[in-house]
Amino acid sequence: MKIFKIILFIIFLVVLAVFGIQNQEYFLASTPLHIDFKISSLQYTVIDFPNWAYWVLCLVIGLLITGIRGLITAFRLKRQVRTRDERIESMKGEINSLQTRLDIFIHDPYIKKHLEEEARKDQNQEQVATEEKKKA
Repeated sequence: MKIFKIILFIIFLVVLAVFGIQNQEYFLASTPLHIDFKISSLQYTVIDFPNWAYWVLCLVIGLLITGIRGLITAFRLKRQVRTRDERIESMKGEINSLQTRLDIFIHDPYIKKHLEEEARKDQNQEQVATEEKKKA
């Protein structure tokens, strides 16, 4: 898979180089950028830059916007993970306290005797139900 990615990247670079060489006149030409907001006081013209500089500027601005959005998303997800981790820890504490209460409850001799009696009753009911199914 790594070799496939390298080959794909090399093909992309070759296509980019061919595109740049075939359009060399366009990329090396200098043109001013006119900004007109259709209001007489809000008209602006930028210094003559080569067209490749505008392309690079747009690429850098796009990368910055994407990076900032990615950081915002990462911070939001980090906060969610932290709150969920705290919730998990509180639930683990609750589980431990419930387990302790259950252990105390099960090991109490009076309750243990009652639980054994209920287990015997349940087994008797299951045996009766299986015998009725066999008869039917």
